[in-house]
Amino acid sequence: MIMNMRFRAGLILCCCAAIAWSQTEMNIAQIADFIRSELALKQHSDKQIAAYVKKLQLSEKLTDKTIIDLQSQGAGPKTVEALKALRDQTATMKPPSQDATYSPATAQEPAPAIGSPTVMLSAKAPPIPPPDSVTQRKILDQMKEYALNYTQNLPNFVCVQVIRKAVDPNAGDSYRSLGTVLAKVSYNEGQEHYNVYSVNGKLTDSTMDKVRGGGAMSTGEFGSLMREIFEAKSDAEFAWDHWGTLRGRRMAVFNYSIDSGHSSFSISYGAGEGDEQRIITAYNGLIYADPATGEITRIKFVAVNIPKTFPVRATTEILDYDLVEISGQNYVVPKMAQLLMLAGRESAKNEIEFRNYRKYGTDSSITYDADPNSLPPLPPAESQEQPADASKPAAPPPAKKPASTGDPFSLPTAPPPPPK
Repeated sequence: MIMNMRFRAGLILCCCAAIAWSQTEMNIAQIADFIRSELALKQHSDKQIAAYVKKLQLSEKLTDKTIIDLQSQGAGPKTVEALKALRDQTATMKPPSQDATYSPATAQEPAPAIGSPTVMLSAKAPPIPPPDSVTQRKILDQMKEYALNYTQNLPNFVCVQVIRKAVDPNAGDSYRSLGTVLAKVSYNEGQEHYNVYSVNGKLTDSTMDKVRGGGAMSTGEFGSLMREIFEAKSDAEFAWDHWGTLRGRRMAVFNYSIDSGHSSFSISYGAGEGDEQRIITAYNGLIYADPATGEITRIKFVAVNIPKTFPVRATTEILDYDLVEISGQNYVVPKMAQLLMLAGRESAKNEIEFRNYRKYGTDSSITYDADPNSLPPLPPAESQEQPADASKPAAPPPAKKPASTGDPFSLPTAPPPPPK
């Protein structure tokens, strides 16, 4: 089943997973995304947000740090009180494995090494201050120019899409694997096509919408996804969010929001053949970009204000771009993505990678191995954001080819290593 924004993703769930329950259950990342979305959209009062939070049930322990982070990001006093009540209710639960609301102000200091003869006390380094409004506007203008011209400068190519699917029948993050899907993706003159050739190690010849077995499916990470956020018809609102570090490079991170009246983001749900529902929903998220060039390296999408009667209750996608060589030339293209969806009492997760890029027209020489073990997962460091450190200079962007090539997104060398 498909979710589309010229970006498509979807969820195919067993019928029993669509059973609703009287109280909504979320994990910590989901409640953090919900509160941030409400704060960005500014459509509901602190009292209304708090009333909804009081109805939630959490599957993980809510900590004081998470509450402080959300308060610093704009959560009102009534919402904070509702969160504290949830904190008390979840005191005996297991905390989440990852910090969903990282904030430099509440980051823990590293513990001293065991056996150290002395411990040096020092004040925590302050977070890097945001750029002034003029600089923010300049960075946003560069990002817009980059996004609106991105698809025009993509080469025609083929690659392998690796989709590692997992579900948790209890709507948490204790996922169990549903296997791996391999697909050949071809991108030619702005049009992308997906052909599934392996499902759990077995050769097949199918399309994404016909692949069954539960979980989420997604297509469309190329093409117009980036551009639509910046097009005038989307009427997106942008605001500074924070400085971050991604794959060794300092990134300027902006948040954005697009209301349902200007959205192209649609979600489709089907529990079986001929049983499909579809809605268009508002969405918001984060955009990471090189502050010197406007090159976009990560986009996060979060669907918001999904009607309570719709089976899909939440969906989030994070898409990463990076430098990849295609037939001797280097281009910034999609490298990996993560799709998270919640429907009924079942949550689904896709870990997606794009591998083995080749120039379009040369795919006849490529051997498509059905064994997913031939494409091991990328290391976690490729996708993990690190805090920006004011004591370290920002890594310079990759050197671009001379303008005479006519392609500002074709780069001759890989980015430099992270500063030490």
